[in-house]
Amino acid sequence: MTNQDEFVKKSREQLDHWNAEIAKLQATMAEAQAKGQEQWKQQLDAMMEQRKEAEARLQALADANTAAWKDMQAGYENAWTALQKSFEDARKRYMK
Repeated sequence: MTNQDEFVKKSREQLDHWNAEIAKLQATMAEAQAKGQEQWKQQLDAMMEQRKEAEARLQALADANTAAWKDMQAGYENAWTALQKSFEDARKRYMK
């Protein structure tokens, strides 16, 4: 397995984990009082958009030739870091 394949596999596993976390947050949001639901919805919408961007970049990485994937990796890692921060912020704020 190449470094690129390993990176893509690990990244897909992390995205699957974050999909499960989003599902948990959605369930918690459903239980939230109406007053706070709009904040939850905005946070979840932003996280889902970031996840979608990370998935698109991951697919581009998976499809890239060997020479191009190293250049693309930095952009993917930036999107990854932003998504991870969103999850941590949401977890701290809503999953007390």
